[in-house]
Parts: sequence; structure tokens; C-alpha cells
Amino acid sequence: MMSTPSAFEHGLRLMADQQQRAARSLINLIEMISTTSRRYAEDTTAFTQEALNLMNEAAQITKDGKRDPAAVADLQKKWADTCLKYGQDQTKATMHFVEQCGKQALTVAAHASETPTSTETPKE
Repeated sequence: MMSTPSAFEHGLRLMADQQQRAARSLINLIEMISTTSRRYAEDTTAFTQEALNLMNEAAQITKDGKRDPAAVADLQKKWADTCLKYGQDQTKATMHFVEQCGKQALTVAAHASETPTSTETPKE
């Protein structure tokens, strides 16, 4: 014969479910941070390498013993393009991270609303 779970048992099950969802959310958030941090580090390394390459090129720009203004202007354009490229990459990575965090928060909030809570105000 099966017995119907008491309100207390039902409450315990809801609490256990909430703890599982919270643990999963935390794990997902840690994974997102880890992935984003790794990408950020890789992008920073690549950006630094490109900057060093441009600095080396700049150190060697001479024409007849004088600096070539056209070559300097070209390097400045390359630098601006490099900054724009990595700036866009960082913005995309940041927005992807924020998007994922927001999705996770909305999922948790939606599940939290499944638990019965009293929203009634006490009657006087």
C-alpha cells in the first residue's frame, strides 16, 4: 500500500530539487567563467604578439636612412585594425558570457517559481 507524501516530505523534496538546480547553476557558471577566461588569455597573448610584430616592423622602417612616412601610416592603420579586431572579439566574448549568465539566471528563476510560496498578505 502506497502512502501519500506529507506536506513536510513534499517540502523536503522541493528543497532537494532546488539545491540540485543551484549546484548545477553554479557548475555551469564556473564552466562559463573558465571558458571565457581561457579565451581572454589566448586573445591577450595573440594581441600582444601582433603588437610586438608591429613594433619590430616600426623599428625597421627606413628609406634612404630616413623614416618612410607612408610605411609609418600603414603600420598605424594596421595597429588601429588590430585594436578594433581584438576589441570586437572581447566585446563578443563578454556579451556571450553575459547572455549565458542571463539564461542561467532566468532558468533558475523560472524553476524557483515552481515552488509554492505564500504571496498573500496577512489579513487584519
